[in-house]
Amino acid sequence: MDFTVFDTPQPAVGPAQAEQIAVAVYGVGGVASPLAGERDRSFRIDGDRGSYVLKIGNRGDRPDALEAQAAAMAHALAFDPSLPLPRVIPTPDGDPVGSHDGYLLQLTEHIDGAAPVERDTPPGLRRSLGSLAGRLSIALRGYDHAALHRLFPWDLTKLPQLAPLLDHVPTERRSVLAEALATFEARVLPALGRLGGQPVHGDLHDDNIVVDPDDPERVIGLFDFGDMSWGPRAIELAVTTTYQCFGTDPAQAMAQVVSAFHVADPLHPAEMALVPGLVAGRCVQSLLMAARHLATHPDNAEYAAGDAENMWDTLNRLLAVDQETVVERVLRACGFGFPSPTDPLALRRERLGPTLSLSYDNPVHPERGVGVWLIEHDGRRLLDAYNNVPQVGHAHPEVVSALTAQARRLSTNTRYLVDEVVAYADQLAGLFPDPLGVVMFTNSGSEANDLAYQIARAVTEGQGVITTAHAYHGTTSATAAMSPEEYQSPPHAVTVGGEETLRRADAADVLGGQLAEATRVLESREETPAMMICDTVFSSEGIFDLPHGYLRTARKWAVETGALLVADEVQAGFGRVGPRFWGFAADEVVPDIVTLGKPMGNGYPMGAVVTTAAIAERFAARWHFFSTFAGSPLAAAAGMAVLDVIEGEGLAGQADRVGAYLRRGIAALAHPGIAAVRGPGLFIGVELADAGTTHRVVEEMRERGVLIGSTGPGDNVLKIRPPLVFTEHHADILLDRLAGVLDQI
Repeated sequence: MDFTVFDTPQPAVGPAQAEQIAVAVYGVGGVASPLAGERDRSFRIDGDRGSYVLKIGNRGDRPDALEAQAAAMAHALAFDPSLPLPRVIPTPDGDPVGSHDGYLLQLTEHIDGAAPVERDTPPGLRRSLGSLAGRLSIALRGYDHAALHRLFPWDLTKLPQLAPLLDHVPTERRSVLAEALATFEARVLPALGRLGGQPVHGDLHDDNIVVDPDDPERVIGLFDFGDMSWGPRAIELAVTTTYQCFGTDPAQAMAQVVSAFHVADPLHPAEMALVPGLVAGRCVQSLLMAARHLATHPDNAEYAAGDAENMWDTLNRLLAVDQETVVERVLRACGFGFPSPTDPLALRRERLGPTLSLSYDNPVHPERGVGVWLIEHDGRRLLDAYNNVPQVGHAHPEVVSALTAQARRLSTNTRYLVDEVVAYADQLAGLFPDPLGVVMFTNSGSEANDLAYQIARAVTEGQGVITTAHAYHGTTSATAAMSPEEYQSPPHAVTVGGEETLRRADAADVLGGQLAEATRVLESREETPAMMICDTVFSSEGIFDLPHGYLRTARKWAVETGALLVADEVQAGFGRVGPRFWGFAADEVVPDIVTLGKPMGNGYPMGAVVTTAAIAERFAARWHFFSTFAGSPLAAAAGMAVLDVIEGEGLAGQADRVGAYLRRGIAALAHPGIAAVRGPGLFIGVELADAGTTHRVVEEMRERGVLIGSTGPGDNVLKIRPPLVFTEHHADILLDRLAGVLDQI
């Protein structure tokens, strides 16, 4: 190991000489104040033209060391000008490095700020440092210089080469450090060697930063690139984390720093898992270097060994806890490594209660999802032909990226003027026919239908609701009352014909008579019709194409009674029915209200009511609506990403094409147990003989690696409703498995 620079005395320069050097080399006049340092000599220069930091390089250092530092700062700022780094002031000749009397010099801007608090570092500052480390990691990527590859004692990848320094360590501590050093070499270093390399600042801690005096959790300045080296970015993360573990629970501090780094520069779980071992290694490295400094340079003992006791305490705290537990805490903070309970089913029943049912006799236990696939904890892949929440596929990168990027910037509510929310509402409104143009956000489809009912009651002054015989519209008190699939209808809710009507060629005409009768029933109960709500794919009725003229009949009734027509597009919308995009569009009728939910955010909880300006104004005159989380910029980011993906990948057209291909394929099976195949786009119902047969098919398909569901008043209709990224290839897999199951049953 090369200790030359550490054994060479610091430059013998005092404040008066520093002032002279600043004038002579840079033309900068001012009063010099000494700053602490390990090898170089630095001064703050305060003058009429501003404040600067003059660094006078150690004569034992490489001649290109300051050049490498200046170039690194310039590279980082060119990539990310918002980084709180000082800018290098060149000499009058334009050189980033000056010289005087055999010393190399560097002049940078001084960034005014406050020193961080010395005790009880707030979590916000830890996260600010973690974020800064991540941003710096990205900004330095792509930069290289020969000076970064020197044999340098502060390079954590070279830690085993410091083993001879154990001789300088007090006897009572030597065995602990020796064992920790051996563990690092045996367990950490091999894993570290499998990671790539990049520039590492390697010295991001409280002595090298300043914070905003008015916001002490915000870092506004980072200095001193003198310890730069080349290695995995995990080292940057570990060095930053180590100093934030002082005097506190290491696992908690690590979670705070690492999660913030991960937001700025996403990490692989393997890198996160190395952090505890790397922090322990940094403690050992610091203690060995401090012991050497005390032995060889006692004149600079206060600076050289200033962190020794904190390092010793942190190392012992870390060694006293189970390392796997610490790793799990770090992984959980970053969204990974959630431990599976010994008996997850029993724990679910105990903690989630008996009302939540599971979809399959052999419950699906997914660990992650990608596209049309769910991957279980044992690694088994399941073709997801059932979930319409991930409309554009599980974990779609564009949606994930949009969400995380927005989460980094802002998440608040619609009490404020937030550009993202307005922009998304405008984009969404553009997908509806006039005069539908006002968007009111909710958190779910249930809330959207609840709000639709509030609007209908306010606008019509009625209470009555008409829905189809086996419909489902939500779980709130109001929407449960209009969901006869699940609940008994109260007096103000009346149903019209369900599947039997929908099977008829004259369904629209039959509906007209049923609506007239429903109105008479409401009147007999002294109720005035407020709205008719219609799920435009009749998903709970057994899945049907919208009968020709059905919504026209409903619209005519609404006009005659003064009620509102509500199209429930929670399941049908966003391209699932094909290029027409919305279920109601099949009948060329414009509803008064359209409700949205499930697929809007591809898993992010979202819903909306879309209505006309006139209705919105009448509602606002009589009612107040606000939801804290509805319409957040996070929701807007997810929603815009979903719309962009649907358009960019042509998923509405694909849903139409693949849905037709799948219906033809199922019909071509010509199995006697199949009574009918129906539904628009990628919303397919396969009617079988009875509920028992349907249940067996659903369960056997799950065992064969394909997820589908069941629906209908008799629960005898297979429900096939995959993400829109489902292709003909995936359809062939489903068809093959379905054929095998039907033949077996």
